[in-house]
Amino acid sequence: MLNLTLPSLLSRSLLLDLETRPDGKILKIGAVFQDQVFEKKGNFHLKDAIDALKKFGAGANYVLGHNLISHDLPLLAKQFPQLDLLNKPVIDTLYLSPLAFPENPYHRLVKNYKLVRQSINNPVADALLSGEIFKDQWHAFDQLKQSSPQTLDFFRFCFDNDDGQKGSWMGLRDVFSSLGATRLELEDSAQVISNITAGTVCRAALRSVFTQYAWDPAECATLAYCVAWLRVAGHNSVLPPWVRHQFPGTVSILKQLRDTDCGDPSCDYCSITHNATAQLKQYYGFDKFRQTPATNDGNSLQEVIVRHGMNDQSHLAILPTGGGKSLCFQLPALIRHARRGCLTIVISPLQALMKDQVDNLIEKT
Repeated sequence: MLNLTLPSLLSRSLLLDLETRPDGKILKIGAVFQDQVFEKKGNFHLKDAIDALKKFGAGANYVLGHNLISHDLPLLAKQFPQLDLLNKPVIDTLYLSPLAFPENPYHRLVKNYKLVRQSINNPVADALLSGEIFKDQWHAFDQLKQSSPQTLDFFRFCFDNDDGQKGSWMGLRDVFSSLGATRLELEDSAQVISNITAGTVCRAALRSVFTQYAWDPAECATLAYCVAWLRVAGHNSVLPPWVRHQFPGTVSILKQLRDTDCGDPSCDYCSITHNATAQLKQYYGFDKFRQTPATNDGNSLQEVIVRHGMNDQSHLAILPTGGGKSLCFQLPALIRHARRGCLTIVISPLQALMKDQVDNLIEKT
């Protein structure tokens, strides 16, 4: 296991950032290594600049930056496939942010993968800022090690389960290893993910999902982003769009784990989260739904409608005035947001009524 400190890891890393056009043309290059700065801008010969960058970073063990794995390095690989630094392990701050800061996964970032710039179009400043972001991420992971060491161990497993197809994961693996994360075998990791997600997911679905993804080195990292989001499930946080794009399995995994009722009364998650009456009690304090109007078999029509909404089923519900229509969309909306951060849009011409309902909700929170 590596035992690198944060300063030693940074001292071994080439901080890199490219300024490019939409067509991939490299306009500027900025890099920092051991307090030395490399910069190319204006009119320069690209091959000569890359040769100089190769010499500049020859002593680095890692390449560190923001969105290197999906943007900067593929551009370099396309034009300079034999470039040595392409073989170095990568520490990508974009990939680490949702794991370190699941409740605020952008952490100094804005849309389209861009850093909040300290100076406009300055790749050297962006490279340095990546180093500062990495420091914040390191400290967040160090705190996670104290509060939930098994979560850190599982993150390492997700990026250590590599058969060579994803060499870029090596840098992320080394970060978790240096933080003291234990290397898990497959059987141990199955128990760990069960421990750290207890009460937050369906047990049966978890076993199925883990079997499907943990065996595939190219897909195992998807589980890390799901586990990170589960740490803040029910809060005001969503998966960043790039995660859903780069790891599309996160959407289907979280739907299986949180949105699908296994029907087993012994499941500590489904028996509560998918129980309409239990959720009614939790959010509104009522012990049961209105008995009228009733369905043809005498059950609460309000409860039937809520169940349909909770299960994402299409339906048309018509109730008389005072029949409890508002709860029929409010309760499923609250539940769906708690389960997966889903947004529910309500279209209503009754603005005065809606304001009264919002005011009442605010009073209850």
